[in-house]
Amino acid sequence: MSTTHILGRLAHTLGQSNDAERHWAAIAEACQQLFGYGLLTGLVYLQQEKLMRRIYSSDEAISPLGGFKATGKGPWSAQVLDQGLPYIGRDEADIRTVFSEAEDLVARGLHAVLNIPIWYGGEVLGSINILGPRGAYNAVPEALIHLVAGVCVPALASARETAKEAARGLDSAGLQSV
Repeated sequence: MSTTHILGRLAHTLGQSNDAERHWAAIAEACQQLFGYGLLTGLVYLQQEKLMRRIYSSDEAISPLGGFKATGKGPWSAQVLDQGLPYIGRDEADIRTVFSEAEDLVARGLHAVLNIPIWYGGEVLGSINILGPRGAYNAVPEALIHLVAGVCVPALASARETAKEAARGLDSAGLQSV
């Protein structure tokens, strides 16, 4: 199936529905066809609150839904959340630099990552994180990353308001940081 067909079908599904489960099923299917993965997660970013919340996981045994992480001043946060640039982690060392749960991911054979920031209205709404075997995303064209990001805006935009409600009154002092 061609990339154009996959992205067209994804855009159609996201545009025709406001059902989050349907959105994420379509995103997961498209990302599996386009990139392949062992784990796919979706995170909403609350810039003002400096928080992220996992809103989708293809495997909740590895990455459960809900909960918040504080965003930090590290290189990953600066690149993906502040600048809105994709991040490609090529191997276990890169995984260990970015994820607090790195050892669990590496033990499951998830040695590489592609983080796709989702932009709308000049700010990052969140990211889609795709993990797979070592070197899996080294040759992914940047244009494809941006196309996927643009098509996925509706899924993250609709989830953002729910995450904002859940974050009200949250004490972020004891949260893990990304």
